[in-house]
Amino acid sequence: MARLGAGTRKRADGTLEKRFTIDGKRYSIYGKNAKEISQKEQEIRKKIEAGIYTDNRNLTLDQYFAEWLTGKRNGTKGNTLKTYRSYYYKHISPQIGGRKVQQLERREILNMQRDISERLAATTCNGVMRTLKVVLNDAVHDDIILKSPADGIKALKETDKATETYHRALSEQEQKDFMQEMAKDYYYEFVSLLLCTGMRIGEAAALAWSDIDYRQNVIHVTKTVTFNENGTMAIGSPKSEAGKRDIPLNDTIKGVLSDQRKKIGNVLPMNDNRIFASVYGGIVHNHAINRAISDALARLEEQGRPMEHFTAHALRDTFATRYIEQGGSPQTLKTILGHSSLAMTMDLYSHVLPNTKQKEMDNLKIVV
Repeated sequence: MARLGAGTRKRADGTLEKRFTIDGKRYSIYGKNAKEISQKEQEIRKKIEAGIYTDNRNLTLDQYFAEWLTGKRNGTKGNTLKTYRSYYYKHISPQIGGRKVQQLERREILNMQRDISERLAATTCNGVMRTLKVVLNDAVHDDIILKSPADGIKALKETDKATETYHRALSEQEQKDFMQEMAKDYYYEFVSLLLCTGMRIGEAAALAWSDIDYRQNVIHVTKTVTFNENGTMAIGSPKSEAGKRDIPLNDTIKGVLSDQRKKIGNVLPMNDNRIFASVYGGIVHNHAINRAISDALARLEEQGRPMEHFTAHALRDTFATRYIEQGGSPQTLKTILGHSSLAMTMDLYSHVLPNTKQKEMDNLKIVV
């Protein structure tokens, strides 16, 4: 076997990795053989000398897609480009566009697939996933990532919803620690509402004060944030009738809304009926909420209280988990979450029940 050069090692999958340092900064490159490694190293050194090298470690998916789309304009049909752009900016970017490509995880993509499948037809969901897979496969070819995190994720059958899901519900202690840290953030009330209602980000961001019905004691969910082909946001209708629903109010939710009414008065003019707005007065974007969550998790880690990373969708799972743990019925949970089928709700029950059956068995009293 040929001897590997300095700084080069063979990985478990058979590929080679070389690490080298320039001006105190470390770089890593991957290749199938020593020749490919050498060529890539020379290319990086030339770009650094010319001042045109981009550090891929901080490259977000949105940034890479913009570069990728520009490169695809030659040799790709106009309609195909339009489809790529539409799928990406309407469905992918709002969920994971702000994530660094090198940090993107398979479970985040599974959650995205599940969220889309709850709102749209399987054919649309599959089109979105195909677009993401093409982009990530090219990121592999561009040496930004070693392997696509979307590899192996199955397409949906035309009549099915996402069946392979990653349910990340916070434990009660995690929930307590996270919300205490989140209280320092501008979006605390927004995140609190997600946790207390199971609403999606777009649904909460589209809420107006006229949707809060204190007489009937419910929140009327009739709108959501939609994304145009160029990535701009607007308020529109949910994609399914199940998405239009009433969520009962309780004292905790009323308290969150009361606190938010006081806060939003400093951001929006009197004639603006929205409940939530960004720091700058615009529509709240998925990126902003997921970034706020990531920042809170980073602070917890600095305090020696690390927690597995999660996105806003975990708050929806956490709400459902607390509801199930406290004996809530599947049919009622289905209507609160806006699921289009009971099967989707029962998928949540199948994940939570194994953790609660021992407790329920211990509480069971049968006289023999």
